[in-house]
Amino acid sequence: MFDKEELEKIKIEYEKWDKEVENQKERNIKFETDSGIPIKRLYTPLDVKGTYLDKISFPGQPPYTRGVYPTMYRGRLWTMRLFAGHGTPEETNKRWKYLYEHGETGFSAAVDALTFNGIDPTNPDGAPEVGTSGVPLYCIDSMFALTEGIPIDKVSVALVVEPFTSAPVCSMYFNMARMRGIDMKQLMGTTQNDILTMTVGYIPYKNVPPDHILRLACDFIEWTVPMKNVPKWHPINFTGYNYREGGIDAIQELGFVFASACSHIDNLLERGWKIDDFIERLAFHLSAHKDFFEEIAKYRAARRIWYKLMKDRYGASEKNCRFRFHIQTAGSSLTAQTPLVNIIRTAIQALEATLGGCQSLHTNSYDEAICLPSEEAALIALRTQQVISDETRITNTIDPLAGSYYVEWLTDEVEERVWKYMDKIEKIGSIDKALSSGWLYKEMRDAFHKRRKRIESGEEIMLGVNKFPVSYDDVTDVFRTNKNAIEIEVERIKKLKARRDNAKLEKILDKLRNVCEKEENVMPVVMEATKEGATVGEICDIYREIWGIWEPPLAI
Repeated sequence: MFDKEELEKIKIEYEKWDKEVENQKERNIKFETDSGIPIKRLYTPLDVKGTYLDKISFPGQPPYTRGVYPTMYRGRLWTMRLFAGHGTPEETNKRWKYLYEHGETGFSAAVDALTFNGIDPTNPDGAPEVGTSGVPLYCIDSMFALTEGIPIDKVSVALVVEPFTSAPVCSMYFNMARMRGIDMKQLMGTTQNDILTMTVGYIPYKNVPPDHILRLACDFIEWTVPMKNVPKWHPINFTGYNYREGGIDAIQELGFVFASACSHIDNLLERGWKIDDFIERLAFHLSAHKDFFEEIAKYRAARRIWYKLMKDRYGASEKNCRFRFHIQTAGSSLTAQTPLVNIIRTAIQALEATLGGCQSLHTNSYDEAICLPSEEAALIALRTQQVISDETRITNTIDPLAGSYYVEWLTDEVEERVWKYMDKIEKIGSIDKALSSGWLYKEMRDAFHKRRKRIESGEEIMLGVNKFPVSYDDVTDVFRTNKNAIEIEVERIKKLKARRDNAKLEKILDKLRNVCEKEENVMPVVMEATKEGATVGEICDIYREIWGIWEPPLAI
């Protein structure tokens, strides 16, 4: 980006400076990023490679390093979307309304463990978990309660469910909207629907084998976008955040995300669709972790990698090569000790996300290392974003860190390492094969142990834990979920089953068995089933019946 004569002058002066300071004392620590990238004491134009137009260019133009839209936040701020879910659908509805009244601009439903794994509350295996880790969404009546008085025809909604349950849960949402007179083609939102979230990011319970999980995810994508049933919906959100929470680094996070995306794309292409039929509606959910500059470089590199993947490997049209993403601040960085310090951590990570050009942001609540977010903590998390958007003026210009010698060098370095890691994954095969072989589990396990050792040794600092340690035994201000949620949700399902036409529903469920055996798209018949009152558990039990239960190779 500089002419040769100027670079030569800089090189001579840099070598003189480096000689002068070579014996200057430095702290006895490793100067490297969270991903282990060694960091020099100083970066100059000598470290910036390539030309401006090829590597950086302008916002809204390839390779999208500086952002996917021409005016970015000068045109429109990111969506402020906080996860919410606890107790019952009615209680979560109340939290949604509270946050909306205070300026939230997108809704998100974090579901409980039973909904996540396709189990009804009447099942003794999971009954105690009703509503404890998210909102219970077991039947269509739950959807009506969740969205009562919510403008779902005007505001986007994220349903945080996975491939195993995405069809029944989302079909309940779509059917609910239709029954309320809302055209499905106008619905805006996102389904997580990520095979890796429910495998390496979260140990599954009685789920089907990976090849069927992958196919269920692609069934939903196919039915939603290429078939144009819900064309404004994002049918999958590749959730690098969830696996990052397990200990992997920024390079592995992007490697996992892009390798998984390619497997889904390949599956849809094999079904006969063209890349431009669906690619623009794929979404991504990344982490904002503790290494400030590496995370910003990660987002910039991710946009460039996605552009090259789509353009060079798949031949997508230019307008469909934009990498848009949601960010969540790092839950694993929060501590139960001195929880108010988590407000500071979250604010800094939210700055990473916004300086890195995210489209949507969830800021964690300060009490999340202890319990589900209280109302007060959720409001502070929302206000954190609003302080950044309304008070800091960082949105005055686009990609303000561009041109930093360090940031540009680090962006290049992250990109190069991600490409190499993706090659490593692809030698194993498609993402379902990488799961079945146990390779991805080994990567996660090794990363977890590595990070744990770094914390135990003090190499990675966590204030309150391994530096200035404090006790948290006296924590009393803990948000508790509704202890009566089990009875409420069981009664909801009993009433549903009493009024539905069970004979008609059984015929539809038999049709679903036939569809599963033939490996056809499940969505049309699941839409029929949930409209007639089928529960999430009833549908997922048929998946288990036909395809069997998978035991993840955790010990490999």
